[in-house]
Amino acid sequence: MQPLLRTALAAALVLGASRPGAAHELWLTLSTVDQVPQVRVNYGHASKREAPRAPQLIDLVALTQDGRTDLRAGLKPAPPDVPPALLAPLGTKPGRTLVAATYDAGYWTTLRDGTRLNASRRLVTEAREGRWSVKYAKAAFGPGAPWLRVVGHTLEIVPVEVPGPTAGAIRVRVLFRGAPLPGADLYYGDSGMEPERAGVPAYTTDPEGVATVPIRKAGSQVLTVTQTVSPSATPTLADEDVYTATFAFRLDEPSVN
Repeated sequence: MQPLLRTALAAALVLGASRPGAAHELWLTLSTVDQVPQVRVNYGHASKREAPRAPQLIDLVALTQDGRTDLRAGLKPAPPDVPPALLAPLGTKPGRTLVAATYDAGYWTTLRDGTRLNASRRLVTEAREGRWSVKYAKAAFGPGAPWLRVVGHTLEIVPVEVPGPTAGAIRVRVLFRGAPLPGADLYYGDSGMEPERAGVPAYTTDPEGVATVPIRKAGSQVLTVTQTVSPSATPTLADEDVYTATFAFRLDEPSVN
């Protein structure tokens, strides 16, 4: 029997959950506060961030047209006076860099009273439901970054073209296990709007897995896609596997001379 696949795709500065109050997102941003530019690995929601755990960050790499650099060795917690995150020095020019990360969010079970535990069904046999969750994240930090590169994540958002500074939309392709994922509903939110789906138009990927997402204004953008597979690849530990991927980028206002 073929596994059941469920897909949801959202775009917003403020990241949303595939289930209200349940899902967390992983997304990457650029910090230029220090003398050396740094990658910020963010986890949770924009309005309620949590510190990601370094041992669960499987990889963090910087990609340019010239090669690949592993950033995990430089990881450190963000200072206490800023939102929680992991920071890593970026040894390349930000405007030429695409950063990619993989985060194992682990096994989660939900009890019959709604309590959620960070444990598998092996220990919580009476759970109402169980899942395994993995997060993938990518971010293009400038126009010279390899935006169109496929990095090989199980679930991945890949731009079809590099948007200009005044672009009114971005075209992206969603890949799952290396193949285009059709039928994914896309939603867009700007920096002042939570990514609620009620009343918001959907933009659905075509048979080639491509969709066009409108961009209403300049600034930071994050695209998010979630793919759920049931039954889980490890059915004694979870009922379903939940894959989440983000793609972050920024469109700035054009300069005025």
